[in-house]
Amino acid sequence: MIDFLERPLVETDWLADHIDNPDLKIIDARWRGDGTSSQDLYRAGHIPGAVHLDWELDIAWTDQAGLRYMLLPPDRFGAVMSRAGIENTSRIVVYSDYDYSGSTRLWWALKYYGHEQVAVLNGGWTKWQSENRPVEVENPTPVPGPPFTCKVQPGWRATADEIQHSINRSDSRTRLVDTRPPEQFAGKAVWTPPGSRYLSEEASQIEIGARKPMRAGHIPGAVNITSSTNLDPADWTYLPAPLLRQKALDNGIEPDHRIITYCGVGISASLGLFSLYLAGFRNLALYDASWEEWGTAPGFPVEKDSPAG
Repeated sequence: MIDFLERPLVETDWLADHIDNPDLKIIDARWRGDGTSSQDLYRAGHIPGAVHLDWELDIAWTDQAGLRYMLLPPDRFGAVMSRAGIENTSRIVVYSDYDYSGSTRLWWALKYYGHEQVAVLNGGWTKWQSENRPVEVENPTPVPGPPFTCKVQPGWRATADEIQHSINRSDSRTRLVDTRPPEQFAGKAVWTPPGSRYLSEEASQIEIGARKPMRAGHIPGAVNITSSTNLDPADWTYLPAPLLRQKALDNGIEPDHRIITYCGVGISASLGLFSLYLAGFRNLALYDASWEEWGTAPGFPVEKDSPAG
């Protein structure tokens, strides 16, 4: 078995060859913005033996500050893993489909809670199906495992305080990567589960059900690398590591930088972070609260693209 710490991206051929290994746990992390149909997708067919975890329904919550979609606290996260039959000794492969940020969100969450042996399936469900590999329609009942112990690795998670400190220092070695679509980065739209919600031309904020009206724009100094651009749109596999690395270098990101990714609520940011990890960068963190916090905090600075012309 390969070491997922060094090789966190596995191919469909590898999974097919090891699918019966009792130490391997497979997690279906497909997600849809309507909050329910990911479970229907799982019931209609999944990789044999996989259990289903939806990042929004299963590992997210609204915290005391009213921030939605935040990662569950360690005790609650550990309970979810135990119910799913995931143990601290498990070797985990996560998959989803499309841009499959659901799988990278769980990859990041497990890394943050100290679980090293977790990998993402390259191409996910999309590639598995296209290759006519085995599909299961039965819904296996997970056998609950022993308590899953979370050991927080704080370096994997960034806070607004860290970001504010970095943007106030001219010599900061921190780089911010906004992984949202260009229209959100430019301040023309904001994230919602179904997709971008556009503002009227005269509006600077919009009500979307967050704790306060959502402002539009991006964190000062951030660069925009939309998460889906790290993938080959033909089969949703990751671009080769040298291309991912060059993309980062072209955006002024160097190996010695502290790199923080963010998006609307910390989901596509996990795909951006995972892509940077594949590219060889290691001082990485995800701003879990992302624009859900920054965009609703009136005192936090916001930039917008200047109008054309």
